[in-house]
Amino acid sequence: MTCKHSISAIGVLGVLSCSTSQAALTCDVKSMQLVVPTDTTIVSAEKLAKPVAHCKVDGYITTTDPAPGKVNFRVQLPDKSLWKNRFYFVGLGGTAGFVPTDSQIPRGNPMVQGFVVAGTDTGHSNQGVDYRILNDPGIAINFVHRGAHLSTLVAQQITKAYYDTAKFWRYHSGCSGGGRMGGEAAMRYPTDYDGILYGASRITLPDRIDASVWLRAVHAHQQMAREPGSWLSPAKLKMVDRKVTAACDATDGAIDGVVWDPRKCKYDVATLRCKSGDGPDCLTDPEIKSIKTILEGVHGPNGKLLFDPMHITNISTWTHLGATPPPYSKKLDMTTQSIEYVLGSSMGQVFMGPDFDASKFDFQSKQALDRWIEGSRKTGMGDAHDLTPMFRTGGKIIAWTGASEPNVTTGSAMTDYVQFLADHYFLRGMEDVQSFLQAYTIPGMPHCGGGTGPADAPDLLMQALIDWVEQGRTPGPVIMHSADRAKGIFAETPKPGEPGGVVPNPTGPSRDFLVCPYPQVSVFKGGVANPGKLDVYSAANWSCKTSRDKRAASPDA
Repeated sequence: MTCKHSISAIGVLGVLSCSTSQAALTCDVKSMQLVVPTDTTIVSAEKLAKPVAHCKVDGYITTTDPAPGKVNFRVQLPDKSLWKNRFYFVGLGGTAGFVPTDSQIPRGNPMVQGFVVAGTDTGHSNQGVDYRILNDPGIAINFVHRGAHLSTLVAQQITKAYYDTAKFWRYHSGCSGGGRMGGEAAMRYPTDYDGILYGASRITLPDRIDASVWLRAVHAHQQMAREPGSWLSPAKLKMVDRKVTAACDATDGAIDGVVWDPRKCKYDVATLRCKSGDGPDCLTDPEIKSIKTILEGVHGPNGKLLFDPMHITNISTWTHLGATPPPYSKKLDMTTQSIEYVLGSSMGQVFMGPDFDASKFDFQSKQALDRWIEGSRKTGMGDAHDLTPMFRTGGKIIAWTGASEPNVTTGSAMTDYVQFLADHYFLRGMEDVQSFLQAYTIPGMPHCGGGTGPADAPDLLMQALIDWVEQGRTPGPVIMHSADRAKGIFAETPKPGEPGGVVPNPTGPSRDFLVCPYPQVSVFKGGVANPGKLDVYSAANWSCKTSRDKRAASPDA
């Protein structure tokens, strides 16, 4: 059998086709090599017993344009009696850089539920958020989109041959960088998957600047390093978090320790100003200025907001600003420097050159912003995801992000994007949008997990996606749970800190959360006036209602 990658008329790799059919494969290198294209090398194929009996295949794809590259991949094929006709591709956070065995988000190994599981290092070895890998053009194109696409095609061809079938359900899931991988697939290769779980990744409206996640990081670092005392310790952030939650808890109609809609919280941190010197329960003037400036965001030289600023809720999760204060060196070491500094500085060096200094970037300079945008577009990282090609292919997407997201796309930005599509992009408005895209904002959640919200949001949304793709059941309200009651979709779920456990579990009392798809919001039936009448922690006492606060964005805004 000979296989090849076909090239579409627009110059991107399309489907993987093979000239002849053959009987189902056996789990060995020679057999597997027969069904992959000539640019693909199978390194190993072995039978393993855990977490279920399966065949593990490792290999790599050699790329040549625009520079030599090597994309490593893995495919795990459960025994034929265990397979449920499903394929799952693992989206990896940050810069990827390793070949996964388990899913990151949702946690665990999907093989225990009968999925074939596949993943890739996206063509390099560099875990974390150091984006200087993009200085290599061959690595850049493989990381941005091509590596995952080629690995998907090869893995799906192996799946077809191994089970001797032409049709199965194909899914992708990830958060942050893993969500980015799914968004690239939806935009560039919409026939690769039937369903994508798109977690906390780039969605940018027409009036926002491209590649804003890294600009937000640069801006946050500038505030932390602005002057002596401007950096906020984790202890100070926790203190502010408690004060904000106490002040804004009732704004959503329920006193439950969670601010469901951060946009309704108008708390002024200046009320925490220290009266005489610094202290653990107050803020100094430099600390107040840092928080206020970050919350206001940045308006560029034309007066428009450049990117969506952070939310004030769950501010204790701003620990990505660093466990130790500046100054930081250009060495970009995540063990001693803040994630935001490494994130923004490494990408700045790619976009602007090796001498980029995050502390000196001028947000009021049109020339500096133009250079940033030009550099981002050269790498492909500046393109906000357009999810609409999945509408044309019949695929389904569930997009989700935390209401208190501080890093990538805030919950309000995601719902604004959905509303923008309905108002300006589709003839039948929200009806068309919801035929392929459903969006959920997870209460109390910061970046990909943790915070004070539900622990099993991605797990339950993954199940909702499966039901939508395979049974045509449009997703609706989802009852999610606190960490002690979480219902993981995949067994043998790793704990935070273990392989696959990439985000902390949330904190808070034992409870349920009724989470509604946009434009609906979850409303407590009891109200704040009668907190003792109904149990605020029971999902049965909440209902979904269409929100009146639909902030549709204009393309000319």
